[in-house]
Formats: sequence, C-alpha cells, structure tokens
Amino acid sequence: MLRLYSQKYWKERDIPFHFEFRNPQAPFPPHNHDFHEIFIIYDGTATHITETGMYDLQAGDVCSIRPNQSHGFKKVKDLILMNILVKPSFFYEADNNLQSIQGYTELFEPIRQVETAPIARFRLNKTQLHEVIALIDTMQQEITNKNLGYAAMVTSLFCQLIIYFLRVFVDRDFSSEAVNTAASYLIEYVNKNYRKTISIQELKEISGMSESSILRTFRRITGYPPSVYQNRLRMFSAADRLAHTDKTVTEIAYDLGFADSNYFTRMFKKFLAMNPTEYREHFS
Repeated sequence: MLRLYSQKYWKERDIPFHFEFRNPQAPFPPHNHDFHEIFIIYDGTATHITETGMYDLQAGDVCSIRPNQSHGFKKVKDLILMNILVKPSFFYEADNNLQSIQGYTELFEPIRQVETAPIARFRLNKTQLHEVIALIDTMQQEITNKNLGYAAMVTSLFCQLIIYFLRVFVDRDFSSEAVNTAASYLIEYVNKNYRKTISIQELKEISGMSESSILRTFRRITGYPPSVYQNRLRMFSAADRLAHTDKTVTEIAYDLGFADSNYFTRMFKKFLAMNPTEYREHFS
C-alpha cells in the first residue's frame, strides 16, 4: 500500500497544516499517511474507498482521516476538492482548547484500532460550503502575503474552521446565515462558470436579484464582490495547473478565460506575489 509522509508538506514551520487544492482530483489508490487529513469536496463526485467499505462522495462532503487510516478514490467525475494536511501534534498534543467541544472525539481524537475504524464524515449544505471556502481562501491569502503576524492569524483562522466543522457535525442545520436558495444558486453558477466572462447583468438575469442584492450576497457569503471572487477561483485553478500539469502559461491563461496571457501574468503576480513561471519552479 502507498505510504505518504509528512516531511515533504510542511513548507511553513510555524503553521501546523498545509493546503493541497485538487482541480481535478484524479483517481487515487488506497494509501495511508503519518499525518491527519481533512478533505472538503468542492464539486463533482467519486467513490471513497476505505477499510470499512465504499461510499459515494459529492459536493459538501467533509472527511476527517486520522493518521494510518487507509483511503482512496475511484469512479471520479469532475472531482474538485481541498485537502488540508494537519500535523498530528495539532490535535493530539497542542493545548488549543478544542478537546472539550462536543463532537471533537468523534472527528479528531485518536482511536486504538485506527486502521479498521470508520472514517469520520459529514456534509455541508451549500451555504455552509461557501462559508468554508471563503474562510480557507482567507487563510491561503494570509500565507501568501505573509503580513505581520500571519502565522498566528492563520492558525487562529484554522481553529475557527475546526470549530465551524464541529458545529455542523453536531447540528447539521447550523449556519451563520439562513440558507438562501437564490444566493446559493448564484454562487454555484460562478463556481461552475468562472472560466468565462460573467457580467453583473448576467447574474441579475439568472437570479432575479438586484445589483445591490448580488453585491451584498457575495460579500456576506464569500467576503468578496463577484468579479474578485471569480478571479480568485481563476488564480487558485491556475496555481494548481502550474504545479500539476505541463501546460504552458499561455495555454493555462486561455483555458481560464484570459484572452491576453500578459494580463493573466500580471493578475497572477498581484495575487500570489510571484509570476507563473516562478510559481511553477517553486511548487511543481
């Protein structure tokens, strides 16, 4: 069985976790590792292979995989996910006051027979998923920009994310806002069509909402106006393609809806503080 080790992933010494955005996630054989893994399905479907059986995954599913638990993916279809690889010490040794929260034992605490224990999982509704994605985006920006105190800030935000997961795990209807079907559809539309040009007029027509309502909705759920949110999706996708494909910068720019590769390069450098070629050399 494939075995993965944590040493290669901790690029930031003071941050106890590492993000791996997979767009798309390919089929992957059963494997285990010496770190804790949390993955969130952003879109698509797959079959999750575990020691205790197989089950289907879809958008919103969250799985908490303890060290030495085996899992893999098959029958993947347009699967997009975020992997968060966590140092075991964060859950097992750190004094972060999470251990006393209801649901913590079921999701994160060590298990004696971990290899044969079921993998803990639950599902986010659409609004919850958007809020989680926005929080993860904020953490990634902190790591990228490296402003004063960024390590402390991003660790604090990660604790916030864990608490959010625990609240949803204990109460499936938990959300900081009531589920808004029109808002969820609107953001889902941008998630699926971010490669093309999307105007405010188009968003007004498909949602039946006013421009002010659209702007307010995007800021409330994602933290950004629509155009910024769309470009963030493009930049994260570009970063993943640069690290995991052999496509040229021009090909990636065109794939993501940019007619001018020079403009794409300027946008990428503004977002990630390095140009596409530098990013590929550093992270591929």
